Amino acid sequence: MPEGPELHLSSLFINDSVKGLIFSGEIKKSDVSKNPTIQWDVPFYTITAESRGKEMKLWLEEYSPKEGKEVMPPQKISILFRFGMSGCFKLSIVDEIPKHSHLRFFTAKNSVDPKQVLSFVDFRRFGKWEVNVDWGSDRGPCPITDYENFRHNIVNNLENSAFKNKAICEVLLNQKYFNGIGNYLRAEILFRSKIAPFDDAYNVLCDWKHAAMYPIKTDNVAGPSIQDPLYLCHAICSEVLKLSVGYGVEAGLKENGSFEKWLRCYQNPRMKSLTDRNKRTIWFDGVPGPLVPNDSNTRRPKTKRRIVENVVEKSVTGVKARKRNTVTESTELRASSRIPTRRSPRFAHVLDLKGEQTF
Repeated sequence: MPEGPELHLSSLFINDSVKGLIFSGEIKKSDVSKNPTIQWDVPFYTITAESRGKEMKLWLEEYSPKEGKEVMPPQKISILFRFGMSGCFKLSIVDEIPKHSHLRFFTAKNSVDPKQVLSFVDFRRFGKWEVNVDWGSDRGPCPITDYENFRHNIVNNLENSAFKNKAICEVLLNQKYFNGIGNYLRAEILFRSKIAPFDDAYNVLCDWKHAAMYPIKTDNVAGPSIQDPLYLCHAICSEVLKLSVGYGVEAGLKENGSFEKWLRCYQNPRMKSLTDRNKRTIWFDGVPGPLVPNDSNTRRPKTKRRIVENVVEKSVTGVKARKRNTVTESTELRASSRIPTRRSPRFAHVLDLKGEQTF
């Protein structure tokens, strides 16, 4: 599921990709989408984007090609997106509109050749959008772009029942205070903080109530010494953003495994795992803490059966035939470069073989 850094990178991708492009015409919604139709009756418009935690806004502003003449203030609307489980944006040419594209913005006829389309793509269809609404009132400040207010919002509300007798791993998913923090981020934050996932949230956060807003980082033999979980909400998100440095829309992903290599705890087979009260899996090292639910289960790695296709050439006829072999050991599959890896939306934008720019 896309988390705060992914939505922030999506906004950066959109701003960079559509800079200088002029859009026009009907904003088309797919027939299967239950989200609202966008009524935007202007000849031409531009698009910009901004993010706040797990929400992102597109700003559509009327564009006038008339220069040097007095015109009325341009019309402007906003579209608030929540990406759900698999939402992302893609920029492609009109002839190669991605599958599962549910909202499309088309460039003007003379803006760029060939004509392009910015699409909101969501194959699971959990993503939502609304027109001309404010940021969600049930979501707190963004730890990426508004870290100081993000921290104040938590520290000033520690006496709230949301923090009392609750496991810290569950509280970290409360978007009213930890906007943008999701499953992989909470695992990495708690791991570096050396905090047990089922420790009491109130006790844990009270220990850092009077800590410096920006701690001084000192390295030692054991590694970075910063263990402030509130600061790490900001710092770890920033690390994810930095993973996109070194590759761009044209170059694509410089190193496919960069995100996996960055992860220290989440889905690490050497770590332990348990489900919280909401049946979300938390990965951790060491003891789990005192507030483990009675019905908590360990997530066990599953052995998958996959079909591997090998091409066998018949030496006599020269005709290629395919022989299907079943491979049962998951460790061999992971090591094989011939088995494609299904990438989640958390990975950075790539330039695929069709020329689609994705995030």
